[in-house]
Amino acid sequence: MLLSINGYRSNNKFMADTIDRASRFYADTLLGKRMSKHLIVDITLINNMKAKEDAYGYCSITGDVKKPREFEIEIDASKEHILEDLLIWLAHEFVHLKQFVRLELFDYESGSVQWKSRAFSATSIDEETAPWEKEAYRLEDKLYLQFQNTEITV
Repeated sequence: MLLSINGYRSNNKFMADTIDRASRFYADTLLGKRMSKHLIVDITLINNMKAKEDAYGYCSITGDVKKPREFEIEIDASKEHILEDLLIWLAHEFVHLKQFVRLELFDYESGSVQWKSRAFSATSIDEETAPWEKEAYRLEDKLYLQFQNTEITV
C-alpha cells in the first residue's frame, strides 16, 4: 500500500508511525495482503473535525469509482483525543474502504447510497442505523484490539 499521512499533528513521529502500522494492519486484515498492496491511501489528520464536520472521520474514493483503489481518509486529530480514539476511528474508516473496494458500498453524488444490492435514498438514510455503518461500528473495536495484540507481541 502506498500510504501518506499529513495534516494536523502529522509531524508527531510516534503518532504517524502508529497510524502507519495500524493502517497497514487494517488493510491487510480486511482485504488481504495481495489486495492491500494495490491501494493508495492518503490520511489527513484534521484539527477539530468533529466541530467542523460533525464526524470523527471520513473515507472518500479519490480515484476510479468503478474500481476503487485510491482513497482519502480524514480523521479528527484534535489534541483532546487520545491516540486510541484515532486508531478506533481509523479502523472504522478502513471498514468503509473495504466496503468500497469490494463494491459493497457506493455513494452517488445525489447523496443516495447503494449497499450491496439495496438502494437508499438520500432522505431515508439514518447514518447510525445504516447497514454499512453497523458493520463499521461492529468491526472497529475488534480491529483495534487485534492491532493492539499484534503490537504487544512484536
